[in-house]
Amino acid sequence: MEAAGFGQYRTRRGWIMGHLCSLLAIALLATSLVQGAQGSENQAGCGKQLVSGRILNGQAAKDGAWPWQVSVQRHGSHVCGGSLISESWVVSAAQCFTPPVISSTYRVQLGEKSIFDQTRNQTFSSVKRVIRNPSYDSATHQADIALVELENPISLTAAISPVCLLDASVRVPAGTPCWVTGWGNRLPQMSSSLAKTLQEVEVLTVGSTVCNSHFRKALQKPATYSPIKVDMLCAGYMKGYKGFAPGDGGGPLVCEKNGTWYLGGIVSWLLTTTVNGVTSVADGYPGVYNRPNAYNEWIQKNVPGVTFTVVNFPSNSAHSSAKIPRVLLLTILLWLTL
Repeated sequence: MEAAGFGQYRTRRGWIMGHLCSLLAIALLATSLVQGAQGSENQAGCGKQLVSGRILNGQAAKDGAWPWQVSVQRHGSHVCGGSLISESWVVSAAQCFTPPVISSTYRVQLGEKSIFDQTRNQTFSSVKRVIRNPSYDSATHQADIALVELENPISLTAAISPVCLLDASVRVPAGTPCWVTGWGNRLPQMSSSLAKTLQEVEVLTVGSTVCNSHFRKALQKPATYSPIKVDMLCAGYMKGYKGFAPGDGGGPLVCEKNGTWYLGGIVSWLLTTTVNGVTSVADGYPGVYNRPNAYNEWIQKNVPGVTFTVVNFPSNSAHSSAKIPRVLLLTILLWLTL
């Protein structure tokens, strides 16, 4: 009976193990398919560079590296950066347009890394209208976003093309490498001159909790105060300063996934310090950006046909949590086959 019982147990065990192996194999396949689906994005028509890529402590950009970058100019002089999001629309910062906004005084320069020299790639467009977000608060920097409609649709080329926009559900994780570009001051001093050519620098995103705590101490605010609002994103470094400078306002912070670039932030504000009457960018504090996908409903209301993309940017925690169930399933599968 013991022999028979053992034999029956082995038969049942083999049947059960076989089914479990099949189920685990299906689970592993399903996990791989889901992860593959989550990693896919719509890459058509936006976010493509002509070439692979000194803002403050950065370097000069190559021709065509950032084809969505624009210079917002007033009376022919550069005042801010911006990002092309369609043939007729640019997104920039609300702070760049002081009321009353007279559209005829503005123009947009596209397709060129220099804002001083005339070249064959250079394209100018007059401005039809400027729409500042009605919730913009100059004191807190909330809703620091504006839409600029061009007088006429422009022709898209390899050197002039839009950046992709993120779905409202997307949060760029802390530690994500992104790039900020612009013609802002080359030196930390606020009074220094603009860069002659478009500058680029890589920065890392910083979590809002860490960024809030860091800025709160600098501003000597109570624990209940949050200088980094829900529509903001920090990016930069906690030592020294590497990022945007005065003159870069409204420009793009872009993050890449699978060869496509997405607009993660709009240059908004930074900390400054004044010593002996000279005001400079403060060391040790990241730059703060408006998070444009916090205003997707407002953008969609004003920009016909605009689209947004769901993107899953990798993070250390996300990778770890994704690996654990796969490793566990593989371990069980191997044990069952022994």
